[in-house]
Amino acid sequence: MSELHLDPTASRLTIHTRAVGMLARLAHDLEITASELRGRARLDGESWTAELEVRVAKLGVAGVLRGERLDPEALSAADRLDIERRMHGEVLRGTEIVEVRASGATRDRADVRVQVASGSAALAARLSSRDLGGGAIGVRGACQLSLAALGVREVKGPLGAFKVRDELDVLFDLTLRPAG
Repeated sequence: MSELHLDPTASRLTIHTRAVGMLARLAHDLEITASELRGRARLDGESWTAELEVRVAKLGVAGVLRGERLDPEALSAADRLDIERRMHGEVLRGTEIVEVRASGATRDRADVRVQVASGSAALAARLSSRDLGGGAIGVRGACQLSLAALGVREVKGPLGAFKVRDELDVLFDLTLRPAG
């Protein structure tokens, strides 16, 4: 069995939100990034377990998604701060750290549990891993996370003109290095 630690400088986690509803085209689809991650994994042959911690205070709006293209300049500083304030203080109220536990019998699929103050959700993620040399491993993947499954109330715009789609797209590219 070997233990690996997440290299936060070489790892990236992003969340894509999508607006839905009658006036959704007036709202913004957003990319949210985690600027601070901590984690580790334990490997036992093809089987593995992993833990990841994401500090809510370090979740920030990277910009507006136009299709799959990111426009980092589309929001004013005030709009960005307002969205982050709502995300930290209302959507994820009471959560300091999002805890993620994952495991798998192979390196191409993960069974995942995400825990926040309002609840927890189970989901599956598809993965691809690659040898980075020196015992390091890169892991890329994607999954959908339901806000309702986490116990998070619907996120709505003013007067309910639009809402954030329940399923968030979570994308990650993580680098794990040998412990020590």
